[in-house]
Amino acid sequence: GNFAFLHKGVLFISVSIVDAKTNPEEVTMRLEQNVLWTKEKLNEFDPKEYHAVVIFGHAPPSEKQGEYFWPVRERVSELEKPVLYVHANSNGSFQKYVPFREAENFQAVQLEKRGREAPLRVGVLNNAEDQEEPFVFERREPAMARMEK
Repeated sequence: GNFAFLHKGVLFISVSIVDAKTNPEEVTMRLEQNVLWTKEKLNEFDPKEYHAVVIFGHAPPSEKQGEYFWPVRERVSELEKPVLYVHANSNGSFQKYVPFREAENFQAVQLEKRGREAPLRVGVLNNAEDQEEPFVFERREPAMARMEK
């Protein structure tokens, strides 16, 4: 299920966005409900209480989930705060990117191959003017690779 919380000036939001084969009507309904829920959480907390937003989901931003990402992208671009979307991946590697040119404050991170990667630590730095990068990533060697040594 979805959840959200505020911790040390960062608003964390988790949404159930899947990329599996699912009935199209059910996908549309879920995405629409997730948009409403995400916007509700963004409005529930005073923007003065947080300096960044981190959103967790399974599926990468794509046209399949456009019904979620397009309205959310518009809303987070209005925040003028850094936003990070962390998502899983089925067969690629770690990748940091900006999924929407229209919202430069919206970054994404794709995790590596179905959870085979070691935990990823994400540091969320305060939105100081002299800081270009609000998110810092610390990656460790996967457990299987450490065991093989």
